[in-house]
Amino acid sequence: MLISINHTQTMRDRARISEATNEASLAIIALNNENADKTAIEQNRKMALNYINYFVSQKISDDLVEDADASINIEYNKNTKVYSIAYKQKVDLLTSSKDKGKVGELNQSMIVSNKTESYGNTKKFNRYDAYDIAFITDFSGSATCQYSDPNCNDYSPQNRNSDQQRLQYMKKAIADIIKKFQKYPDIKFALVPYDIGVPVQQNTKNLAGGDSYGCSVMYKLKSPYDKVDYNFWANKNIAYARWSNLKDNGEMRESYLDYDYLGKYANTVTYYLDYFNYRYYSKIIGPAKELDNDSALERSGLCRNRHQAEVLNMGKARYACGENNPDYPLRDENKKTIERQYGKVVQLYDYMFSGKYSDVHYSFANTKTVDVQGTIDTLFSGITSNTITFNRLISPTVSDFSPFFGMCQSPLYSNNIMSEKVINLSTNNRRFLEASKHIEKFKASPHLVPFSENKNHNLDLLNDIQNENWQPGGGTDTITALLRTVPVIANGSANNKMMIIITDGKDDAGADILRDDFLEKGVCQAITTGLTSATNKNNGYIKKVANTATIHYIKLDPNATNLTTDEQYKQVYGKWFTNCMNGNREYLHEVQDYQSLFDTMVKIIQTETGNFVNKDESNQ
Repeated sequence: MLISINHTQTMRDRARISEATNEASLAIIALNNENADKTAIEQNRKMALNYINYFVSQKISDDLVEDADASINIEYNKNTKVYSIAYKQKVDLLTSSKDKGKVGELNQSMIVSNKTESYGNTKKFNRYDAYDIAFITDFSGSATCQYSDPNCNDYSPQNRNSDQQRLQYMKKAIADIIKKFQKYPDIKFALVPYDIGVPVQQNTKNLAGGDSYGCSVMYKLKSPYDKVDYNFWANKNIAYARWSNLKDNGEMRESYLDYDYLGKYANTVTYYLDYFNYRYYSKIIGPAKELDNDSALERSGLCRNRHQAEVLNMGKARYACGENNPDYPLRDENKKTIERQYGKVVQLYDYMFSGKYSDVHYSFANTKTVDVQGTIDTLFSGITSNTITFNRLISPTVSDFSPFFGMCQSPLYSNNIMSEKVINLSTNNRRFLEASKHIEKFKASPHLVPFSENKNHNLDLLNDIQNENWQPGGGTDTITALLRTVPVIANGSANNKMMIIITDGKDDAGADILRDDFLEKGVCQAITTGLTSATNKNNGYIKKVANTATIHYIKLDPNATNLTTDEQYKQVYGKWFTNCMNGNREYLHEVQDYQSLFDTMVKIIQTETGNFVNKDESNQ
């Protein structure tokens, strides 16, 4: 009877230990540190002991080196990706005497272990669920830097090693990711390129016959900037130099918003609007169409001669060009727009380019104009009303033709409208002439590529990425890109939503302040919870309720190191770590080159799981 009792107890102890090693192996495979070093081995041992102490009744010390009653061995086979736990422990028998070791008593204890062939073994497998994955990619000028140059954070001229640009290895890694997951039809990709704003395809032609493109942001703006027709003003000249002189000289005592421009200087206002419209035709569109003088423009029907002299006080330019266009400034139906909005645009220009505001960058959506909390509160309900898109004038980045010339510059660089050559030209007239050579064949690239139901969607995106000549340019405004991704990801139909930000540099001064304000107020949480909200689905704000929604942030850094403390993460990632990710390191990644970027994205996308295996079958 005593033997039977002890045997039963031993079997029960062995079952407990076997189950403990099973559960421990699942926990260890979730860590997946591959026994890489002493720290990883110790981490695995402590994890296993926590589970074993939970299952067995006789607690043991964490210090197995000095604990003669127990031993543990955790192995990792890199070839088979199998973690194996072998654990044995001395346990007291039920029939043991309280006076242990007394001469003449039965055996007091015995060694019990897990059945190592079938318990405590788990193998790493990969599985793939349905995902909508949006690549939010930095196309600012610093992406032209060589990836090995840690000191470069600005536009770098093209050179022989252009294949080593950060952009090029980012482009290759994204293309290779799409190829790797091409066989999984439930994984779809979208591309959201950005500098200051997100370039979007317009599916219309520019005045010389090439593509046109738009620039898009998604914000709820404060009053009165929420009442501005940004598309109308995107190709206008507002004579800012004149008004700033009046301000500096004390002749303009009112604010830019309140000044009576038309009451005091109506001819100046209308003349500048009209004259620089003519200048765009004469300096860029005309030469692009081989119309090299005013008479040729007139014969083509693009322009009409009004009078013989160019006189500001007449309020109109000598030539009226594009009079049939809906946005021609002097059309009668546009007078009300000019009267109501002119001062607002002057003030916007002052914010962006006067240099008086250290917290403002070159976007009309900035710290002075954006309603941060209002944007977050209407993140999904205001997707349509808060999305602002204007037709981006194709010209070198000068103020002659647009007050918003600082935004969405990357397609200009990709099409040689802007380049090292253009930057180094001595006059604007020469820049305009160079730009005119490329506008007829202009391609809207890069541009936002949303999800679609087209079965060849991923393949089409892959072809675009591989075949387009991308050359980034302009500033960096990451929060604009993340917000503009919301309507893209909300329209996806997969069970899971993932946004992957890939950036190499710092946000512009001013843009960083606006970014941190959004992060502090919980914009990341508003995005992820909104995508998993049944209420948003019922209200028609999102296409499908997601099971999961995540944001990952990848920093391209040639000096990337293994960060080990929260303080290091805080220093590198700032409020992306403390506020967006709530201190969770899993969603923040540093990469150095193509391979580390590719490997990181694979790890992010694939869902890893551990299955129990028999040790002798682990090669299968």
